[in-house]
Amino acid sequence: MGTYSAFRTNGYPTIYGENKQPVTVDVLIAGLIFSFVIILVSFLLIVPGVRGKEKVPFFCRFAISLLIGAVILICNFGQDWEVGKVETSTQYKAFTKKEVEAEVELKIGLRSINVTLVGKPIHQLGERIQYNERFSWEWAQGRNGFGPQAGRINREFRAAQWKGLPYPILWIAEYFTIDGEGIRFGRHYRTAGWYSHIMMWTAFPLWILSNILFFMVIRYGAYFLTLTGCSLILANILFASIRNFIRLEIPIGEEKLVLHYGWSFWLTLFTGLLCIVLGIAILILDLRNPDIISAFFGIDILQDYEDFYIAVEDLGIKRTELKPESEETPNEEMYNMRKRSISIKFQQRPFQRPLPAPRHLIVEEEQQPVYENLAAGTFNTIEEETEEHETVPLR
Repeated sequence: MGTYSAFRTNGYPTIYGENKQPVTVDVLIAGLIFSFVIILVSFLLIVPGVRGKEKVPFFCRFAISLLIGAVILICNFGQDWEVGKVETSTQYKAFTKKEVEAEVELKIGLRSINVTLVGKPIHQLGERIQYNERFSWEWAQGRNGFGPQAGRINREFRAAQWKGLPYPILWIAEYFTIDGEGIRFGRHYRTAGWYSHIMMWTAFPLWILSNILFFMVIRYGAYFLTLTGCSLILANILFASIRNFIRLEIPIGEEKLVLHYGWSFWLTLFTGLLCIVLGIAILILDLRNPDIISAFFGIDILQDYEDFYIAVEDLGIKRTELKPESEETPNEEMYNMRKRSISIKFQQRPFQRPLPAPRHLIVEEEQQPVYENLAAGTFNTIEEETEEHETVPLR
C-alpha cells in the first residue's frame, strides 16, 4: 500500500465516514456561545495576575460587560423570540394516509423560522424521522406567488416542496407565505424582525462605547449603558407590537400549535432592564460618592475635577470681625474643587468642608479673621508673597 492509498479502493478518491450531527443544533448560536466562553476562560487565566483587592471589581466589570455583549449578539441571531411545540399524530407525506406520532416545534426569530419534526419513536414507516428546516425572509417582501421576484421565504418554500419535505413542515411554512385575505403572518413577523434587529444592532455599538467611556469619564459610560438598555427594551416593544395582532394557532392533526414568547425575548428584556438599572446606579454613585465608584472602575478620581475659587459668603460660613462699622470688608475667595458636570444640584456639595483660610483679593493690614463655626487656632493661615517678596499673613 502506498503512502496516499489509504482508504481508497481501486484508485477511487478517499471515502470518509458519515459526519453525524444533531439537526436541532443552531451552529451560529453555538459558535457565538463558544467564542464568548473562550474569551471568559482566557480572562479567568489572567485574573490571578491582578494585584490586591482589585481582583473582585475587575472580574465583576468584565463578566457583566461580557454577559451583556453576548446576550445582544445571541438574541439578535437567536430563533427563540416565539416558540411553540406540540405532540400529535399527523399525516407524514402528501398523497398518503399513513400517519406518524411526532413532536412538531416552531421557532420564530428576527430573520427566519425554524420547523422541527421528530418522530416518537424516531424510526417509523421504515425511515428515520428527524428534520429541522429553516425558512428565511431576509428582508424584502417581494411579490405574491413563488416566482423569481417573490420573497425569499416563498422561494424557499417552493424549493422545499420540490425536495419532498414532510407534510407538517410544509403546512407550517405555508402560513408565512400567504399574503392576503387577512392572513399576513409572514409580512408582520418580517416587519417586526426588521425593526427589532435594527435596535439590537444599535445596542451593540452603544455597549462598546460604554465600555470605552468607563475608562475615561464614568458618567458618560453610565449614559451609554442606559441607552444600551433602552435600545434592547425598544426591540422587545417593537417585536411585540408590530407582529400580527391575531394569535397564530396552527392545527396539526388533532392538536393545535400555539406560540408564546421564548427565551430570546425574555433574555433581551431582562438584559435591557439590567443595563438601565446599572447605568442609573453608576450615575448616582458618580454624583454622590465619586470616590467609591472611581475605586471600583480603577480610574483617577481627580481627572473629573477642576480647580476654582468661591466667595466665602457662598459657603454659608458666618464670620464676625471686630472692626468699626465704617470700615469696608474686603472681598475674599476660597480655593476648592468641583466636578466637571452640569448636574451640580444632584451632587454632594463639593464645599461642605472647605478650607477655613480664605484669600484676600485686597491685601490690607494683618488681622486674623474669626469664624463663629470654627474654633480658634485649629488651622494655619495661608501665606502669600507680595511683589516686594515679603510674606504677609492673610485674614
